[in-house]
Amino acid sequence: MPGWHAARVKGQVTVARTRDRLLVVTGLVIVVVVLDSSGLLSPRAEIVVDDVAQLAAGVAAAACCWWAARRRTGVERTWRLLMALGMAGWSVGQSFWSWYQIFSRTPLPSPSVADIGYLTMPVFALPALLVLEVAPSDDEAALRRAGRPGLLLDGAIVVGSLFMLTWVSSLGAVVAAEAPDMLSFAVAIAYPVTDLVLVAIVVLLVVTRRVPPEVRHEVTLLGWGVVAISISDSIFAYLVASGAESMPPLTNVGFIAGPALIAVAGLTRSDQVEAARAAPRRPAVDRTHMLLPYGLAVLTGSVVMGQLAFGAEIDAAEVIIVWLIVMLVLARQAITLLENATLLDRLAAARAELSYRADHDPLTGLANRSLFEARLGQAVDRYRCDGRPLAVLVVDLDDFKQVNDTLGHSAGDHLLYAVGERLRGCVRSGDTVARVGGDEFAVVVGGDPLAPAIVSERILAAMRREFAVGDDVVVLGASVGVVEPQPDEPDVTAEVLVQRADRAMYAGKRQGKGTVVHFRDGAPVAAPAGVRPDEPGRRRAGAAR
Repeated sequence: MPGWHAARVKGQVTVARTRDRLLVVTGLVIVVVVLDSSGLLSPRAEIVVDDVAQLAAGVAAAACCWWAARRRTGVERTWRLLMALGMAGWSVGQSFWSWYQIFSRTPLPSPSVADIGYLTMPVFALPALLVLEVAPSDDEAALRRAGRPGLLLDGAIVVGSLFMLTWVSSLGAVVAAEAPDMLSFAVAIAYPVTDLVLVAIVVLLVVTRRVPPEVRHEVTLLGWGVVAISISDSIFAYLVASGAESMPPLTNVGFIAGPALIAVAGLTRSDQVEAARAAPRRPAVDRTHMLLPYGLAVLTGSVVMGQLAFGAEIDAAEVIIVWLIVMLVLARQAITLLENATLLDRLAAARAELSYRADHDPLTGLANRSLFEARLGQAVDRYRCDGRPLAVLVVDLDDFKQVNDTLGHSAGDHLLYAVGERLRGCVRSGDTVARVGGDEFAVVVGGDPLAPAIVSERILAAMRREFAVGDDVVVLGASVGVVEPQPDEPDVTAEVLVQRADRAMYAGKRQGKGTVVHFRDGAPVAAPAGVRPDEPGRRRAGAAR
């Protein structure tokens, strides 16, 4: 407990530090946006502030990931090194971009040398995200195999929705634009395509939950950083395809916030964050991965409806993609209905199994004490209402301890199961046979005044027969106590009947075992003497039966 408490306290400190870093990042982004949008700066000064903020964020991301990687091992070290290289290349590209804008006074340089540096980031970010995927455990793998059709459809919905959003926002405009040469077209289309791949990987990692718990916090921050950069990239590609001469400073927010979030992700120690979050998460948080594909599909539909509402032209590619998404969602719903039906069937079977186990002895399968008391209570109620005959028999095996001592407890358990099977054969279907103790059984008999005597004799006869236990043959005896409600006791209770049956059974034990003793007129009365069973014990294998 002290170690766990210390880890939790450290985790809480780490969470507080991460929150403080995010607040600092948010504040810096707001300051830059306000300066660029306030009109207090000249256009050239706005460009300088914007470019310097982007370059500083990129360098900070590369430096933080590189510095933190030195103190990590395994996957946490690998993804940080990859992102450090990617953000270093991105920062080099930003340096060339800033030089073009500030010194060469080129408003929107594309294509340029800066593109080589910018496109370095997705080259390293993709493997950085993929190494975070964890191999599932055997149980998780079984669950995923069972839900594989649903996961595949979820992934298809995610990819289709993201492709649709990318097509509407930038990719469609780039494809439709008449690029002056093939290089310009390739550079312009590279941004939305690589962004689509990165964002799709991030979303799929969330949907399929294939991320180790100890790095989920890092993946969340890293994913938001990649998404922020991708949004500004898409805006850039759209502006280039549309022939714009400059990029408004506000649209560059993603180029500042994205690297800053990656820097915070690199500095975050998620192992301690998980210790601080040891409390169970709310179900709503756990269901996020299930709702995400539908949320993207709804967003895609909203975009199309907005285009129709404002009279925008919808091309053939959009129509095809929308119809594919609709068909995927319908197929996913059909699978969900089938999965729910299967789950309900399993739940009903599990409840039935739990109910059975709650009322039955796990060794013999007979009713347990709880069910016996309930059945006896019902029988007593019927006796009080209409005088229906009722009897309680308590059966205790004679010298059963010798079997455990000589043959072992496994043989004793096997013998108890065999005794339970024979007791079942001594009663009618409406009677109840229960195991109420280690080697003690009880029977509720009703419906016939002669039934108690018949059943008790059947039990003695069944116990006289030899039991085969492995290579051994065992002969048991049993003492049976029998009680019936007296005619002058209309208000007799179930507890009183059980106590009397116990007294009768123990009286039989004292009289020599292997007997049936009835409780009558306030005292145990032995049944007429019959054939006594052989002395309990063990016989050699192959003994005559």
